[in-house]
Parts: sequence; C-alpha cells; structure tokens
Amino acid sequence: MLDRRGALPLYEQLAAMFRERIDSREWPAGSQLPSERELCELFGVSRITVRHAIGIAEQAGLLDRVHGVGTFVAQPTMEQPLDRLNSFEQTLAQRGLVASTVVHTAELTVSDLALSSILRLDATAPVAHLRLVGRGNDQPIVVYDSYFPPDVGEEMTTAAKRAEQAGLPFSTLDLYRNTERTKPDRLAQTFEAIVADRELGELLGVDEGWPILRVTSVLSQEQRPVEYRTASYRGDRYKFAVDRSLSGLH
Repeated sequence: MLDRRGALPLYEQLAAMFRERIDSREWPAGSQLPSERELCELFGVSRITVRHAIGIAEQAGLLDRVHGVGTFVAQPTMEQPLDRLNSFEQTLAQRGLVASTVVHTAELTVSDLALSSILRLDATAPVAHLRLVGRGNDQPIVVYDSYFPPDVGEEMTTAAKRAEQAGLPFSTLDLYRNTERTKPDRLAQTFEAIVADRELGELLGVDEGWPILRVTSVLSQEQRPVEYRTASYRGDRYKFAVDRSLSGLH
C-alpha cells in the first residue's frame, strides 16, 4: 500500500511497487501494463503520479514504452561478471531464462592472414569454424564465432554437436569441461561496442545498426592458441560487471 503521509513521494513508492510486481513475475517480461487510467484506479493515484512512476521504472530498465502501443515489462538484462567464469546456462538462469544453443555453422575453411597469425598457422592454412547461436527463452541473444586449428576444431565440433543433440545449452567455454585433449589455461579478451550488420541482425533478430557488445577472445593451452572467438551480444540484453580492489590507491 502507498504511504500517503510518508516522506517518499508517491511516484517513487509506485515505481517501487512496479518493481515488486515485476520481480515476483506477477507482471512477467514482455507483458503489457494496464493503461494509465487503469493504473490510476488500481493504485488510487493521479495520472501525473503514474506517468512519473513509469518514467522512473523505464530509466531503471524495468519498462519499455512503445509509442502508440503501450508500456511493456522489459526483457531482463543478463549480467556477466568479469572476475569469474559462469556457464552460459547459469548466466541466463540467474535472470529466470531458459538457455538453449543451436549449432548454426560447422565447417572447415581457409584462414586469412590475420587469423593465421593469431592462431600461429601458415598463411591460408585450413581452420575449423564453429558458429553457435545462444538463446534465452527461444530468443537469440548472442552469436559465437569460433575458429580453431583443425585438430582442435574436430574435437570441439564433435563436442558441440553432441551437446546440441542432448539438448544442453553451451558456449565453447562450457564444452572444454568435457573435452579430452584440449584444456585451455589462458584467456585474453577485449571488449568493444559495435552495431549489427545485416547478417548479424538476422541471426539476433534485430535491425541492422542495432547496438552490439562484441567480446573478442583468444584461448591458449601451454602458450599455443587453440581458439579465436568473437561473441556478439545484443546490447539491450547483456551487460558486463567487474568488482575490483582499489588497494593500490592506499
């Protein structure tokens, strides 16, 4: 109930009540909120109060307003900690989503100069290409493009197809837990913001020009590069977090 005599403004109390209904899934992700008039009647407040509360909830990423259509509960944003490795399934489960993975491409192709240099292969040497599409509640949220030396690629492709047939959600990082020969011991990553081209947009179900978080990784085993990977995350569905010590400031 709203505390009309409290110090906290009614619109902030109402925004907090919106959050409670969303967190409890009384208002599930993707559902449309009642109209402003209905919200006024439901909570016994003015339309101005409702609009302020919706604005606060929208800024917090809880709601999406679609002009001329209505206000909807936003899809949850996945948060990936950078100080530890979570499985793809764990990351989505923390937001109440069911994860799944589809093997989109598994092929042997020819490397270019940049790729052969990264993987320390001869120029135009064959490389294995594995493209995975990660989904949350059957909606695509990430595309993984991985390139391997042929021997590693054979093992990883077999593991990926086996996991897909078993209905298991996975990224290549998850697959290494069950490989026999390949066990990376080093991971180097860079992060950047890009926009989706037509092909990536089609894979992720977004428009060309959509904001994308691109994570580029090089995995090594005993100083030998075994995988070069780009992971393209929908920018509206993913964020990365890190908790760092500031002991060097003291």
